[in-house]
Amino acid sequence: MTNLFDAIGIRTALQDHHPFYVYVLCRPSGEPFYVGKGVNFRCLQHEADARTTKALTHKLNVIRSLHSQGQAVAYRIDSSYPDEAGALSRERTLIAEIGRHDLKLGPLTNQTDGGEGISNPSEESRQRRRDSLWGDAEDPERQTINRWFQKLTPVKSVPIKPAATFTRAAGLWKNDDTIGMKPRQAGAIIATALANRVLLEPNCLLPRRLEVEGTEYIIENGVGRDMVSNGMIEVHEATPTRETLKLTAAGHAFVVQTFGKSTLIDAGLVAP
Repeated sequence: MTNLFDAIGIRTALQDHHPFYVYVLCRPSGEPFYVGKGVNFRCLQHEADARTTKALTHKLNVIRSLHSQGQAVAYRIDSSYPDEAGALSRERTLIAEIGRHDLKLGPLTNQTDGGEGISNPSEESRQRRRDSLWGDAEDPERQTINRWFQKLTPVKSVPIKPAATFTRAAGLWKNDDTIGMKPRQAGAIIATALANRVLLEPNCLLPRRLEVEGTEYIIENGVGRDMVSNGMIEVHEATPTRETLKLTAAGHAFVVQTFGKSTLIDAGLVAP
């Protein structure tokens, strides 16, 4: 196996290579978790992003998990090239050889096949790049949230409403009749976690309101109250219609069971 370097060693090692290179981010054991194409010190940017941004991705969560354990990313230079085309080609080949986690082919957190452009992106990546709206609702804002939410869980009634038009928004409390935990409730949790960039774990705090494509939405009264009643969430900050919701251990377990840990890892919503 090619030598592994730390963040200091990789800077020195790159001086002996062509400008364009293919690198591999590894766990301390040497197991690869990301393949990239770089120039200059591009390979070091991922650790910087993990420290300085709130972005939630599988790759950044792996790095943060290592940091929290007092460990560091190990770097491997796979190959280097005088031109970018050679590096792009090798990047694609190496990703295919090692295998992507989101395709259940290997350990890599990459969500495309690499190379020039965005070849074979994951469904999550495709959806983020779609600009067109579709859905049965006449209201464009309603179409937006319907489309966005249906990608999370196919339900007949989306439990999130445009805040500006949801005139019946009210506070959350326990219902008289307890309704068990349901997939659409778990979908509402996923929706606010994605929009508000919250890592899902027991006792994490989730705003009831969320913004999607420039429009503010709110989890509807009924679903919110059902989640309080069945113990999926607790109301942490009780300002009516602007509550902060605490995800319980039972609620967290149900969300993971509903969507699958592997899917949530790839979405960047749970730590690997």
